[in-house]
Amino acid sequence: MASTSTDNRPRPGESPRGSVRQLALFSVACLALFGYLATALFYTLPTNALSSRHSKGARTVLNTVTPENWAFFTRNPQNGQIGVYASGRDGAVRNLLVTPQGDPSNLFGISRTQRAQGPELGYLNAAAASRWVPCAGFLEPCIKEATARPAQQVTNSSPVPTVCGDAFLTQEKTVPWSFRNQVPYTRRVVQIAHLDVRCK
Repeated sequence: MASTSTDNRPRPGESPRGSVRQLALFSVACLALFGYLATALFYTLPTNALSSRHSKGARTVLNTVTPENWAFFTRNPQNGQIGVYASGRDGAVRNLLVTPQGDPSNLFGISRTQRAQGPELGYLNAAAASRWVPCAGFLEPCIKEATARPAQQVTNSSPVPTVCGDAFLTQEKTVPWSFRNQVPYTRRVVQIAHLDVRCK
């Protein structure tokens, strides 16, 4: 008895209709996605001949739905920062932060000591909560004033201690970008705490 079934397999040299349809659908989806991202990126650029930063409409919508700016990836640079310093017998101030990460002393990022220092400073910051004293803004005078006050004893329980002995913890504010040429410093000290850090 002869078979009535038909062979739907494509003949040699013919492209299957299903794969062409899938390829077309994939191409349209990629064009739509990359077109949307390119449009969102264009509207986050500074004011130009085609779009003003103060214009409404597409710019407002795209900046709300697809924010393409540094604030999406990093913390606000205007927020306060913690600093830690030591004062030598000669009065010279030494920064105890082990950053930047790409420094040769950190093996250009291979060493993870600077990563461990964040939680350590967070603990010292919490321990110094009752010892913060307002400061004038410049580091050296602030440390000189804080030296005259007794240091609070704190135990550093970090497994990789980087701050031991007589230290000064500071809360600092970065100078806004618009004022960078009007002052001779990049950060100003807001508060300072004098600590006697005991390492295990």
